[in-house]
Amino acid sequence: MPTLWNVDEMEIVGYGNVLSDDMLPSVVPPVFRLRSDVRRALLPPYSFNAGFLCNATEVSQPELEDLTDSNEITLFDAAFPASAGFELWIDQAFQRHYQPRDEANRELSRLAAEGIKNAEEALHRGDLEEAERFSGVAISADDRRVEPLAIKAAIRCARGDSAGGRLMAELAAPVLDERLFKLLVDAYCRGVAC
Repeated sequence: MPTLWNVDEMEIVGYGNVLSDDMLPSVVPPVFRLRSDVRRALLPPYSFNAGFLCNATEVSQPELEDLTDSNEITLFDAAFPASAGFELWIDQAFQRHYQPRDEANRELSRLAAEGIKNAEEALHRGDLEEAERFSGVAISADDRRVEPLAIKAAIRCARGDSAGGRLMAELAAPVLDERLFKLLVDAYCRGVAC
């Protein structure tokens, strides 16, 4: 039988990876600690079911510190209460946000739309580096959007990188037909020399 822990009886002490600037904003898997025994921490991978954490890896406080020292996890300066149905994400200033999942998804969707808008504007100005950076922000915020992939494909086209353009099409394939993706890329290419 899998081990279950009630999320509402835990606190969050960090997250289960280490992020760089180009990975932000990003949803991250919390590192939990039992409130009743702060020497026991719970790491991903795990799953959630009806307010319970399932199949997490339990580690001791010394093991947690070793993982931090080896840059495998990130710990916060102070722990805070966990809540079922919440999402932990890190913004571009490395600030943490812990919100109800629907609220977090709306905020990340807004950041993705803003990133796409900024990438389009940079692309039309011919600033390919800024367009690349903003499209990366949009992908990090919401990886279901195809526009940032199309912008990246247009940038690859402008740089003569056809293999990179094909890769973007492959990444978009689960969401958008190749022909439609090419039309979107062509629309973005009108703003740059492809």
